[in-house]
Amino acid sequence: MSTGADAAGRRPRLAILVVNGFSRKGRRGPQREADAARYPWIELCLRQVARNSRGWDYEVFVFDNSHFKLHRELMEKFEHVHVWPPGWVAPVGRLAHRLSGPYGARLLERRHPNALDYLTKKVPTDFDYVITLDNDSFPVREDWLEVLVCACERGAAVSGVYRDEMAPELHPFVHVSGLCVRRDELLALGASFKDVQKTPGENYTQIVDYTQDVGQKITYELINAGREIAPLRRSNQVNFHFLMGGIYGDVIYHHGAGGRRAWFRTESDQRANVRISETLREAAFEDVDHLVAVLRGGTPNDLGLTPL
Repeated sequence: MSTGADAAGRRPRLAILVVNGFSRKGRRGPQREADAARYPWIELCLRQVARNSRGWDYEVFVFDNSHFKLHRELMEKFEHVHVWPPGWVAPVGRLAHRLSGPYGARLLERRHPNALDYLTKKVPTDFDYVITLDNDSFPVREDWLEVLVCACERGAAVSGVYRDEMAPELHPFVHVSGLCVRRDELLALGASFKDVQKTPGENYTQIVDYTQDVGQKITYELINAGREIAPLRRSNQVNFHFLMGGIYGDVIYHHGAGGRRAWFRTESDQRANVRISETLREAAFEDVDHLVAVLRGGTPNDLGLTPL
């Protein structure tokens, strides 16, 4: 496999964008502070990035919606990590949350697509690629960046986690839990991770169909422009849930609903979702390598869950 280096041997500069914590709007709800302290997904994500990205020229840009002091302290321990908003916002957000409940902190938060737009604007012009991760998704193989970047070097406009588990209710697309795109390509779209730039003659219903999830429209705008995508498909040998606990292209793990309620538009068994989510979460924080080995089918299933 190519190393992703150019003719002069220079590897591209990579900006890895992560949003920590969901805004407290909507039925998915906030992450509870007790769970956030016990299960800091952002720390596991950054640890796996550092572990599996040696030799690459990368910086991580995090937008922190959580306002959790512990999370801020954990993030600041990592090299190559830059956190927004400024440090003074976190204590103000915590105070607003205590005094007036979750609604009081909203002005200090950004919804996931808006936060990604904000981080994209923070990426300096000398960066070649933008890569997005969720705070509960992370690399599980040392060549994950080679897989993503080299797919784009070979001609794909975007590569990454292919979310097709909820089709046809949700149109398949490259998901932001592991998305790679050239910075210039992303900016040339002239649109955000959420907003579609409607052109004369377009069908508005069709536009809405392809903005069902964060970043979904990017895939379809590129496809409609005749561009190639490089999907990393779900590669589990063992599945305990149709969406949670997924490995994609054998290089990226995405827990799914790590920092929110385990609610899915195509699944109504809430109790089963919670049990599976909590079991996989415990396994990830106890020994992530063992969890990945179970999902790959390389070691016996000892998680107490019945595979699908």
